[in-house]
Amino acid sequence: MMRKQLHGFAAALLASAALFAPKAASAEEIRLAVGCPPVPQCADWVWAEDVAKQLNDAGLEAKVYVGGALGKDPELVDQLSQGLLQFALTNFVMINQVDPRVQGFITPYMFDDMAHMFRALDETDLLAPIAAKMEEQGIKIAALTGLGGTVGFFNTKKPIEKPADFEGLRMRAIDSSQMELLKNWGASGVVVDMPEFTTSVQQGMVDGYVNPPVVAFIFKHTDFLKFYTDAGAGTPFRSALMSKDWYDGLSADDRAKVDTAVKAANARNREWTFAAAAQEIAQLEKLGVTVTKLTPEARADFMERAKKTWPVLMPADAVDAFVAAAEKTRK
Repeated sequence: MMRKQLHGFAAALLASAALFAPKAASAEEIRLAVGCPPVPQCADWVWAEDVAKQLNDAGLEAKVYVGGALGKDPELVDQLSQGLLQFALTNFVMINQVDPRVQGFITPYMFDDMAHMFRALDETDLLAPIAAKMEEQGIKIAALTGLGGTVGFFNTKKPIEKPADFEGLRMRAIDSSQMELLKNWGASGVVVDMPEFTTSVQQGMVDGYVNPPVVAFIFKHTDFLKFYTDAGAGTPFRSALMSKDWYDGLSADDRAKVDTAVKAANARNREWTFAAAAQEIAQLEKLGVTVTKLTPEARADFMERAKKTWPVLMPADAVDAFVAAAEKTRK
């Protein structure tokens, strides 16, 4: 819930802000909220700690709060929009609520790999109108950060080498649009919130999900998801967000310190992303996961099926712009 939706909620939010803010925190403290635990596999935590260290070294006071200590993603976004929180790392869905064009960056097979997606971010203006809409809500996009390798297929039952292998599998879906994607790939889908995923597998409601390896690592899903297909089916990212009111209220000197810290952390996130991606397959195999590589023919089949759902996964009128940007930045 963002600025334009806060008219009836602002008073209650301000009254409850103390529930999210540690009582010991000073007014000058720059707080960075992260949902995951403080583990090196979590790109959010790595990015936030990087920024906090740089800010502290520059003479500011910054601290990272992990494990959802300051609230869930919607609560964090509310706090950012009101200037009650300075930084938060969230799911891209938080941006999607304001401008669904952001889904183009994660749409399956829009970009070849993470490096390709980063080039599109750096060398085109795809993000600019999305960022402008977010600023209308009181939130600045500090970065779309990488979190490792591309998206693949995890399940508990069998290797998936081609779309036909999805037959008989029920996959966890994020929403109705991903349900359509799964249908085109030959799988059935069930919308399940991530905190309920493990229980849903244990109860036989779902057999797997479509995610990058890092998700399975962080939440230890490799204990039961023993089959992974390295499908390259999407370039996953997270959203590093800042409070616009807070940022605009900084002195020129402090704003420069924040800009420098964010720029350096973003550059290191790219390096971290590529390094993490390079070792994920070996890590999966070490954990007893059977890894399947797609043949060029199978990949082409998955790609063509995915393209049919692009106008559903992202705004139809944005598809051409993303396709053009992908072609411009393809190597």
